[in-house]
Amino acid sequence: MDDELLQSIRTMADDADWEVREDAAGAIKRLNDKHFNTYLPVWREWINDPNPNIRRAVEVGLLRIPKVHYHEAFELLLPLLFDEDPYVRKNCGPFALSAVAYRNPEHAFKRFGELLESENKNMRWNIAACLGVMFGMRYPEHSIPLLAKVAKDKRRFVWRAAASSLIKLLRKYPEYKQEVYSWKDLDHVSDVVRQYVKE
Repeated sequence: MDDELLQSIRTMADDADWEVREDAAGAIKRLNDKHFNTYLPVWREWINDPNPNIRRAVEVGLLRIPKVHYHEAFELLLPLLFDEDPYVRKNCGPFALSAVAYRNPEHAFKRFGELLESENKNMRWNIAACLGVMFGMRYPEHSIPLLAKVAKDKRRFVWRAAASSLIKLLRKYPEYKQEVYSWKDLDHVSDVVRQYVKE
């Protein structure tokens, strides 16, 4: 393990320049390509670091994680789904979670269903965001039923995340419009979606 490299990564991850922060995530990606198991104990510590920039570097570092490390990567991301920090959240669901879930869709959708039993707003936002990008867009038959669960959340922060992903899905898969627009007691969600999806 290269302790000097790790210290350099931490310094870059907390730099004021976003490009330098991206370099930190890139360094983690390169370590994960060949030495994921070696550095996994470090990443497990860093996802609990009080500095959100450090936590964010770890999650972005998982963007091209090899499929063989899927389960460890997914478990590594789990605490970050609940993270309160906006910078961590914005890089989790739409990016890191989508990339990791793509490695094992069957397991990911099963875990999403289980996780949505929780009322945590950040976790629900992250899953909703994930279902409206690369991963979720490939599997509308699984994404849309999960988004129906998120859309029932009364908190605007949560249901608007579901609506945003539904807009993207229905633009690509208009055959699901009738199903989504017929959801009971979700007119407020349908009204938002209809504004951005052509009939």
